[in-house]
Amino acid sequence: MIKPVEMRYLSAQDGSIAAPWQLIGLPYDAASSYRHGAQHGPAEIRKASDSIETFSPYCHRDLTDIRFADLGDLEITGESIETVLQQMQLFYNEKTRRDVRLLGMGGDHAVTVGALQGLADAGLKPHVFYLDAHLDLREEYDGSRYSHACVARRVSEIVGRERLVQWGMRSGERAEFDWARHHMIYQGRDALSLDKVLRRLKGQQVYLTLDLDLFDPAELPGVGNPEPGGMRFANFLSLLQPLKDLDIIGADVVELAPNWDPSGRSSVMAAEIIRELLLTIVK
Repeated sequence: MIKPVEMRYLSAQDGSIAAPWQLIGLPYDAASSYRHGAQHGPAEIRKASDSIETFSPYCHRDLTDIRFADLGDLEITGESIETVLQQMQLFYNEKTRRDVRLLGMGGDHAVTVGALQGLADAGLKPHVFYLDAHLDLREEYDGSRYSHACVARRVSEIVGRERLVQWGMRSGERAEFDWARHHMIYQGRDALSLDKVLRRLKGQQVYLTLDLDLFDPAELPGVGNPEPGGMRFANFLSLLQPLKDLDIIGADVVELAPNWDPSGRSSVMAAEIIRELLLTIVK
């Protein structure tokens, strides 16, 4: 079921797969609606990790200081989205029952649905901190309820609307924004609203999902649905500091489509984002 992958920094620090945090590649993108290629995201993140240091000068920590393991990629079988999500659901359920916390590397954003279904099956209903350029709150898109344009709507059904918190969005239908504001899901995209979100999440179990199109395409163009006006890497580093105070029980980084960035800088930036996340959330 698992395909182990050799890599430099995303590896078990003590040779054991019993680490409390484990990475899993989720190479799937059939739910993408525009530019495909996110199934190559995990492999390219690992490849790019060879070009960066294990030490972060931003938080003054090193990946060699923490315990985590890379499990490789989940082997995706089956043609329907429902079948694939069920495979992810079973995997996350099993790992969660063993007290393992997972950082998923996508893949398109639909993988978050499978992950949270697995956590729910294991008895967890965390608050979901949803960082994205798009609201993803459509009931269906192109005839599918599991399109990546519908992920946040499905998430709200799994954990409850009151546990879904969205920040950073700058694209969506008017009806999506109206629905999100009515249910107090969308919180804005400025620093003041971010502080409010972080205060709300403190003391709760939190699942963090990060769509890389949150970032401005001038910095990170290799995504399936780029949107101008996004976050810069320097601003993201400021976001990480308060995340240390949250009880993050799972996370994913999704929607890297490396084939749309021949320069390779999107993959390098995604690898650094994951490095910084690991150094923030692994206690």
